[in-house]
Amino acid sequence: LSNVAAVLAAAGADKNDVRMCRVYTPGVENWDVIDEQYALFFGAHKPARVVVPTTALHFGCLVEIEAVAKIKEKK
Repeated sequence: LSNVAAVLAAAGADKNDVRMCRVYTPGVENWDVIDEQYALFFGAHKPARVVVPTTALHFGCLVEIEAVAKIKEKK
């Protein structure tokens, strides 16, 4: 999620601009920790979320997150 925050910041956005996330994980046994960290990161903001069980992720990662955000127009 720190990577999500960094990409959002580089685009001039923040976590409140996220509209939807796809969360990929190779094992549902990881869901409690993922859910806890996701809730801590987003707080009261509740973007739509899809959880996708997968086979092994690249480099043995336990979670991969794809986020879609609405970027504010620059004036």
